[in-house]
Amino acid sequence: MRKSVVAAALVSALGVTVLSACGSEDDGLASKSPAEIKDETVAAMRSAKSMTLDLQQTGAEEMAMKLSVTKGGECTGTITTQGATAEILRVDGTSYMKPDSKFWEMNAGSPEQAQLIESAVGDRWVDMGAGQEDFASFCDLDKMLEDVDDEGKGDKKEKTEKGDEGEVRGTPTITLIAKEDGETTRVHVATEGEPYILKMEMVDGDEPGTAEFSGFNEKVDVTAPADAVSLDELSG
Repeated sequence: MRKSVVAAALVSALGVTVLSACGSEDDGLASKSPAEIKDETVAAMRSAKSMTLDLQQTGAEEMAMKLSVTKGGECTGTITTQGATAEILRVDGTSYMKPDSKFWEMNAGSPEQAQLIESAVGDRWVDMGAGQEDFASFCDLDKMLEDVDDEGKGDKKEKTEKGDEGEVRGTPTITLIAKEDGETTRVHVATEGEPYILKMEMVDGDEPGTAEFSGFNEKVDVTAPADAVSLDELSG
């Protein structure tokens, strides 16, 4: 599973090379320049110890994902793509997955092999084993936001404007509109409390969709499954 478009969209909307203090509680955020709002927003997102991402991606490659992620590299949630759904979690450095029948049908190689794997796994989680760096970075909040720094550097031509004030889930917001390489991203930033991103809308480009962020600094309960089956055993 590859990373979602969220990191790239964050780069487009919030690409800065210097991140300073933690988020501001300045009630006048909406009156500041786009660059100032960017700085405060990125700093606030980086200061959060955990958050929940709810992504709905449309276009040629439809995907839905809801993940609660921590800076400690733990996560729990679900991913649905091409009609297949898998529960995922990562804890204590180990990644686990619990796919549905459609997932095995798509990835096992043949219907017969899918049935054999499903029979062997039953209702247990699958221990993904070693070599899951992509999975690990996907579940690590720090690494996700490090990508924002790294990818935000370079020769990309970006234009960011300030849009209208509004509201997301009852919280007042100011909108940043970022345009880069023919893609437009609308970022709704909280103007009450910490200037977190509450919602992003990728309104054009190859992978349109929406991403909502919530659960900032909330505890993420992740427990390693006791009877997980090893992926190596299934592929052996």
